Amino acid sequence: MNTNEFAKLTQLVDTTLNKYRTVRKICGIADDDWHSRSIERMAKPFIKGYFTLAIVGKVSSGKSTFINALLGCKDLLPTGHDQTTCGVTYIEYGETPEVTITFGDGNKTTIKDNISRKVKSYVAIPEKYHNLPVNNIDDMILGGYDFEKIWERHEQLEKETLCAKIDKILLKNYVDNRKKKDIAIEVRMRYPFNKELKGWRVIDTPGIGAIGGIETRTKQLLATQTEDGSREIDAIIFLQKGSETLDQTDSKKFVNEQLDNLSESDKRRLFYVLTHSSSTDFLNHKESKLDFIKQNYGDKIKCLTYVDSLLYTFISYLEGSKVDLKGYDDFVKPEGWAKDEWDTIMTILDHAKRHLKNKVDAFNNDTMLRTIQSWANFDSLKSEINQFAKKEKQKCLREFINLIKKDYSGFIKRLNKEKELIDGGLSKINKERDIVEARRSNFNALAKEADKKFNIDKLNSKFKFIDKELDNFQTLESINNVRTAITNLFDKVQEAEKELFEEFSKTFSDFLKEDDLNDIILESLDFGNILQEATSASQEVYEISPEQVIYHTSRPDERIPAKYGTRTNEADKLRNFMALTLQRVRKSRDKFLPQVKQKAYQMRQLVFDELNKKLKEEEYRLEELKTELSNKEKFKGEKDKIITESHDAIKELNKLVNEYGI
Repeated sequence: MNTNEFAKLTQLVDTTLNKYRTVRKICGIADDDWHSRSIERMAKPFIKGYFTLAIVGKVSSGKSTFINALLGCKDLLPTGHDQTTCGVTYIEYGETPEVTITFGDGNKTTIKDNISRKVKSYVAIPEKYHNLPVNNIDDMILGGYDFEKIWERHEQLEKETLCAKIDKILLKNYVDNRKKKDIAIEVRMRYPFNKELKGWRVIDTPGIGAIGGIETRTKQLLATQTEDGSREIDAIIFLQKGSETLDQTDSKKFVNEQLDNLSESDKRRLFYVLTHSSSTDFLNHKESKLDFIKQNYGDKIKCLTYVDSLLYTFISYLEGSKVDLKGYDDFVKPEGWAKDEWDTIMTILDHAKRHLKNKVDAFNNDTMLRTIQSWANFDSLKSEINQFAKKEKQKCLREFINLIKKDYSGFIKRLNKEKELIDGGLSKINKERDIVEARRSNFNALAKEADKKFNIDKLNSKFKFIDKELDNFQTLESINNVRTAITNLFDKVQEAEKELFEEFSKTFSDFLKEDDLNDIILESLDFGNILQEATSASQEVYEISPEQVIYHTSRPDERIPAKYGTRTNEADKLRNFMALTLQRVRKSRDKFLPQVKQKAYQMRQLVFDELNKKLKEEEYRLEELKTELSNKEKFKGEKDKIITESHDAIKELNKLVNEYGI
């Protein structure tokens, strides 16, 4: 069994968070004090979230078989020659199976038994329609198009999807029998798949047509962000048949178009996986095929590997059985396996036997198993993804752990300070109160100095690159390239904004700490939470990327431009799209910059509101200390116990971190 790195990290976060809550309570720290709000927010994606994989690929690339093999559930998703509808399918771990399907009319249905068979009955497209570009036609039906309107655009459909010539009678039959209520636009599954992947979520995206490109809804899914600004999709698996001739012009064109549709952020998370890796064509040309991918697309992918999904499913079926592969000729097709699937497995085993003979290697169960395992290569892929999950999630985890350590140290420092004040008596406490009062005016003076360094001109200069990027759009040659460039620009703007406010936090923190680096009040300021509050308070609703397709169930879709418009002049179409895009982006930019300024102002206000709140709390705490002067020894003894508890928590955390190899 592969190590589930995300599950390990989730357990570490859960254990650490519960201990932190206990220590915080013992130390008398309120739930919204110190860095508790940031710590709770950072723990949420681990404890209540997922490590999410999006599976992307051509209609014929074997996505469903791949997902079934990955999750260890052979018949979870329907496979075979029938097409399936273009809805997005979400699969999460659940102790009991359950599927909820949402249809184009907004209605939903829930399935709790015979999931695969029943799901297929809702999403499968009859084989007689397999030459129709059903994904595109379904989109048009959802947008309110009738048969006549769709037929008017059939030539454009043929051109966009490279499908066979559309038969008018067949199309009419399909549209007449295909209503919004029949189109599954989303499928959400909970299923007890392999526990080694518990905490993972797999998303099956609509299959890519011949040249239609990655569906708009898939692009929107890949660009979706979580609360902390990171992508909701942690990794993208792009599938292509390894048995295909990869260096053919149409194949190269297809792959390049799909990869060019991905943003730079997408490419950093992209696993390029060749399927059908036990096919004779792939095995005979494996090295040249892998080398071709590296040479042509290497800078656009995170990882390159290969798998055979059906073969891995067969290997999983063998686990725990006492069958001997040496006698595979006598195997009987298991229940649940289609005849063509079983025939494929038998062909692979024949090939494996010949392979061993050619190598002059022994023919027995062990050598056969090793051979087909190496051809399937699934464990290698899962290991790669696991290591990627560990690396990606550790970035947030380290910050989470460091904040907790910082708070533990701050708690100890505060408790020791209280002991020191009690020992010093009333005069020491009164002197400390005078120091706290003096800090209020001192902070205000330092804030003015910080404002000079962090001014409006600095805000404007940080985002000057937007205009330069927009000027470069004029050289782009397709609508997809424009959309991808917009997504990349959005990512750059977001990164620049993040850097700006990190610098803002550091600027104020450094100025305010100039006269005393050991100030407990300042150490307990939660700049992360202040930034979150500033974001909400400044009405942070802006969009650098123009709207794309918004799917409606009660009125026609909103499209930019209308995907099935009557224009056939591609140059005019691109020009019009470019003009509309630039207009909307510049409008968004003009809204965005004032919002950033407002956000900066809100953050500055919140910093000083929080400082004043903490100064008042400190003054109140000092008054409370006076009441403890008559019980000095008891008070100090109680504080020593809490200090010991905090030190032990730090040791325990360090031990856990070392055990998990963080």
